[in-house]
Amino acid sequence: MNRRGFLRLSAASIAAASVGCIGKTGVPGTVRIGYLPNLTHAPMLTAVASGALARALPGVKIELRTFRAGPRVCEALLGNAIDLGVTGPGPLVAMHARHAGNPLVVESGVASGGASLVALPHIQRASDLAGTRVATPQIGSTPDVSIRSWLLKNNVATKERGGDVIVDALAAANIMEEMRRGAISAAWLPEPWASRIVVELSAKRLVDERELYPSRRFPTALLVARRPFHDARRPEVDAVAKVLAAEIARAATPEFRVEAGAEIKRLTGKGLPPKVMEPAWARVDFTTDKLPAELVSIARDAERLGYLPRADVSGLLA
Repeated sequence: MNRRGFLRLSAASIAAASVGCIGKTGVPGTVRIGYLPNLTHAPMLTAVASGALARALPGVKIELRTFRAGPRVCEALLGNAIDLGVTGPGPLVAMHARHAGNPLVVESGVASGGASLVALPHIQRASDLAGTRVATPQIGSTPDVSIRSWLLKNNVATKERGGDVIVDALAAANIMEEMRRGAISAAWLPEPWASRIVVELSAKRLVDERELYPSRRFPTALLVARRPFHDARRPEVDAVAKVLAAEIARAATPEFRVEAGAEIKRLTGKGLPPKVMEPAWARVDFTTDKLPAELVSIARDAERLGYLPRADVSGLLA
């Protein structure tokens, strides 16, 4: 992995930013939003599916984009391809550390928890992963930071650090197939993909990431805006944040869970049964809290990995 290239703008993001010479404050009359089809992003999924987001922004065109992992969301934000995005903290703190002027700002928390290290049944401890391949959704994603930090703290070295554990970056569906055939031994994944692997492959949940924090809370999804959009278009930013807060307030209701599950199925083409969704829901807490102390802890982990030059998150929180 080329760490200097970590979170570098993709050609697609640069191209998207240049189309139509979009100004720093975005497209007048339009709000562009990006997010992932994960359970940890459920408040945004239900805000879209229920029509609550559209009702909160009358007369405004809403453009929606879904991404595979958080680094893509952050690239799109920095490249002016979207105005607001839901992303995990890993790529966010890296983007913040590597770009001057505080280009991004956290508007609200969205979710805490909902991420796990799942492993094939014969993997019982960190040392069992020596000489194996493990996976995350994307290099530089929050799960990528989590698995590398956990291995480092357990004295298991990845290939980049002179060891023999190889970290692959694959889409969740591909991770499952690679684990099914035994090519990958473990993966750090968000919900519901972690629970799906546990249920369908009889895998072991080796680490529930909540267990790594004294408070059992850590940010897995945050609402983030481009700084120029945040400064110039406060009513629209506040409207989106208010809608998410309302969705979070009803997150324990059956209706919310049905809507979120249906939206994940629509976006991914894969509906998941209750035996997968029930344990997945149990591991996610939805909150508007930005969890700043835990965000700093994640930034320090990323710094220790060499992913960012500094762990300072000042200027990132609104």
